[in-house]
Amino acid sequence: MRKRSTALVAGIAVLGLFAAACSEDDGGSAPATEAPAATEAPAGSEAPSTEAPAGELPVLQSSIDTGLAYTGGPGGVASGDPIKIGYVNQEGGTPAFPEASVGVDTGVWFINNFLGGVGGRPIELVKCFVTKEEDGQKCAQEMLADDSVQAVLVGAMFNGNAPLLDTLKDKKPVFLPNPVTTPEFLATDAYAFTPGSPGVIQGLSVFAAKYVPEIEGKEVKKVAVVYNDNPAGTVAFTALTKPILESLGVEVTGVPVADTAGATEMATAIQSSGADTADVFYPLVTIQGCIGIYDALKTLEIETTVVTTGLCFGIPMQDHLKAAGEAGKLPDGWYFGGYGFSYEIPGNPENDAYIDAALAWAKETGVENPEYTGFGGPTFGSLITLVKFMNEGSMDSAAIRAAAKAFTGPMWAGVGDFKCGGNPTFPSLCGFSIGIQQQQGTEYVSIADGYNGKAINPIAELAG
Repeated sequence: MRKRSTALVAGIAVLGLFAAACSEDDGGSAPATEAPAATEAPAGSEAPSTEAPAGELPVLQSSIDTGLAYTGGPGGVASGDPIKIGYVNQEGGTPAFPEASVGVDTGVWFINNFLGGVGGRPIELVKCFVTKEEDGQKCAQEMLADDSVQAVLVGAMFNGNAPLLDTLKDKKPVFLPNPVTTPEFLATDAYAFTPGSPGVIQGLSVFAAKYVPEIEGKEVKKVAVVYNDNPAGTVAFTALTKPILESLGVEVTGVPVADTAGATEMATAIQSSGADTADVFYPLVTIQGCIGIYDALKTLEIETTVVTTGLCFGIPMQDHLKAAGEAGKLPDGWYFGGYGFSYEIPGNPENDAYIDAALAWAKETGVENPEYTGFGGPTFGSLITLVKFMNEGSMDSAAIRAAAKAFTGPMWAGVGDFKCGGNPTFPSLCGFSIGIQQQQGTEYVSIADGYNGKAINPIAELAG
């Protein structure tokens, strides 16, 4: 098998994220608690207790101060009648995103115990989970029928998005920390304070075509893509990746693969995509697929530069590499894209506060080895932003909607400008910029992100 110089260029996060995914420094003190090494997360617990932890604070005072500065809450333990927020997430099947629930449950615990909730009152989640398309309608009807719910937060969904959004439109605003499907991108009464998967995927395409040649000193004429054979994966490739790369003069080959594919199936798809002779390999798959991609690349001895989403840098991948005897937490040479900051690089106070709170929440509530990465961080960030709006006086659906439309940042752990309605193609996306990091040996380093002030805005890049 012919080998070529390879670096996996990846991103979502969402994301973040998101992970997903904001600060402008290049380092700082890491959160006091070390991240766990395993990955199980609860499928969906009830609202965490609002009872104050006894004795020494389980979270850093700096985390509390950061949270209070952002939300404007009164601080301390919230009490009284709860303020309810709807929460919908995809869990219980394949694919599933329980890390989003880790993020949101962390947020409720942190906000109620240390930030004073909303004006001193605790927040409580009204939860509904989806596994199939029709569940979206069911959850929407439940949220609509509950007069105590004035806004709905979505963790991450591949199924049921359209009926959920259509039913709630102009009735109750929906917040999308991790938009991944076309109905979410095009929604006119939904608000994503991240660039979403469109921003990350488009940004990675720009990075592959325009930045990789400069960084690695080679031309990028051909990109091979393997993507999940589901609606989100298909849109990611056909609408967000292929057209942009081709507009930048790059030849693209894409091969779909089942959500349940393992290393053997991934190897077949990788070979079919021509990854061994491509200049960049760009897997657009979930964390389970990322692990299969890693194993297949090792077996095939393919060393092509790879671009992938931030879903691939989750704790499950880290566990897998540790079991395989790798020295680094993530595959050496891979580039990862997300919402601007990384779970693996300290220095952004808001991202650091989230990790500190997630690990403390897990310890206090008896959750072992929480998966707080992936979609967890952005979900936490959207919840705490919704609480910020409420603390500023926006308590009913109309006022919350108005606050979202007027919001221009700064966003919790976000980079760049924010303006709802500012994306000419996808009206729900209120964020624009993404960040890129890379695993270099045992170190995870900033390449173009919020830490060094070089986050990539794909809309601006493509317009220029």
